[in-house]
Amino acid sequence: MFFVSSTFLHEWLKISLYSGYAYIGSCCFAFLFQRKLQYFPDRSEYRIAGGSCENIHFETETADGVKLKGIYIAPDPEKHFCEFTLLQLHGNAGNIYHRFNWAMLVHKRFGCGVVLLDYRGFGASSGRISENGLILDAHAGVDWIKKLSPSSCTIVLHLESIGTAVALNISANLCTRPEVKGVVVEGGLCSCEELAQELFPFLPVCYILKDKWTGVRKAASELSHLSHFMSLHGATDEIVPLSHGRELFESVASRNKILRCFPRGGHNDLSGHPGYFGSLNAFYSKLLGPVV
Repeated sequence: MFFVSSTFLHEWLKISLYSGYAYIGSCCFAFLFQRKLQYFPDRSEYRIAGGSCENIHFETETADGVKLKGIYIAPDPEKHFCEFTLLQLHGNAGNIYHRFNWAMLVHKRFGCGVVLLDYRGFGASSGRISENGLILDAHAGVDWIKKLSPSSCTIVLHLESIGTAVALNISANLCTRPEVKGVVVEGGLCSCEELAQELFPFLPVCYILKDKWTGVRKAASELSHLSHFMSLHGATDEIVPLSHGRELFESVASRNKILRCFPRGGHNDLSGHPGYFGSLNAFYSKLLGPVV
């Protein structure tokens, strides 16, 4: 017959109680500071000189009155893709100045206009970060481009990481706006909730997380079958695994879609890998041709 001493039982109960407190404390910490764990904005504001092309700092306002800052690089009329304006919606860290070198490389190669826009709470933009707020910010970016070129507005979205979820969402699918002619996704994700659950399997993420960003698959399935969509993903992506990128790609309804995998690509370095700019060139060329 097996007997459990009262001392052992007491110690076991004490350890269980402390473990329970620690778990509840972890849940409370994750809930209270979740946006600091989910977003890593750089609030610095830099000033960039004109350099070899015209670029301007601009300010626009969202539907809820938040003032956003951005940079506009004007198209080069001598280049082949000068009729396009790219709207780059960046990921959850840094700000637009971390994307400026990319914008200059794209502009130099293709001649298209480029708009870099900081979400609320990023860079010099005002406001506080939230899922609904970032969606409004993305639409404000398109509205600013429309006002800039009201007669001929051809927009290509470049969506980086969480920028995918910002543009592709159930409540306000930016990619279905008539001004948007093409969508390029880098390190695209299907759901922040799913990523967070994989990262913290011991936490009840579905109950804790405020900004779940779960509507991406649904929004992708609502794209026109005539729309143009390209997904670029690194096979060694350490932030958003390739499997998530493949799931997003499979959800896209368009017949004109392509998935390009970079065997040694990570999450933030795709532009430095062979074939990156060639993929963009092929995609832009298709946008200039007839939709089939």
